Amino acid sequence: MDSFKPQKSQDLKNELYANLESAKKEWEEAKNIFENVSEPDLVDYAIYNVEAAEKKYVYLLRQIKNENAM
Repeated sequence: MDSFKPQKSQDLKNELYANLESAKKEWEEAKNIFENVSEPDLVDYAIYNVEAAEKKYVYLLRQIKNENAM
């Protein structure tokens, strides 16, 4: 059963990298929306989305660093 651990570890890394790439795209899209928002009522919403997407990206980046340290 231990022979499956490297594959599981690699699968986890692949999933983390895929999630990181997705989070990066979300962050870039949120920044683009913020830069182009013209309605004053939407500014707070756009700021919230940028901050949330950034935090998600940073979290996943830390997860990858921790996984690589193991």
